Amino acid sequence: MTQITRLLSDDLKAFVERIPSGISRSSNTLRWTVHHSIQKIHPGAGATSEALYQAARAIEGFYGDSSDTSAFERDTQEDIRTEILPTLIEIHELLMWTEGWNGYSARAPKYSAVQYAEHWIALFYQELIEFGQNWIKPNVTASAEGEVVLEWWYGDKGLTIYIDNQSAVYLKDWGADINTEMEDGYANSPSIRLALWKWLMS
Repeated sequence: MTQITRLLSDDLKAFVERIPSGISRSSNTLRWTVHHSIQKIHPGAGATSEALYQAARAIEGFYGDSSDTSAFERDTQEDIRTEILPTLIEIHELLMWTEGWNGYSARAPKYSAVQYAEHWIALFYQELIEFGQNWIKPNVTASAEGEVVLEWWYGDKGLTIYIDNQSAVYLKDWGADINTEMEDGYANSPSIRLALWKWLMS
């Protein structure tokens, strides 16, 4: 399984490399490149081919869908390979982690958690860009329970997101005291996600 997933990860990186840098996320050139790249990897059979196709389709849904580009239109050019795509790849690579990855009894990251984390981080990125917020790449890891974990730090503040199947929970911390310097809750709505980011960056 690890070998198959590593091949999948390498193929996904090759797919990303086909996407030209320095063009806007909503440009026709980018849409064509993403769509054309997916058509190249779709043929084939087996779990590896199907998983790669689904991962690439998830990226196309964020970068290549021309049906609703106006909602999150950006006026400036961006190099997408230095913003959200590296994070999507790191999240997807969690599928290579096996049971006991921490040397003890940690569960392997759940496929459903990885899928939802890719969706969640893409939404979060879009929301931040729409509201003029700067993006900071998160640290990507996993919990011992198989959740995807995203971590940001800014000054003395930390924001950690735990993502499972169709749900995200946040932990804010600004010190070591669990009673007075930490707060948790759900991070499933745009308003909460934006408020969390503004808190982190303030």
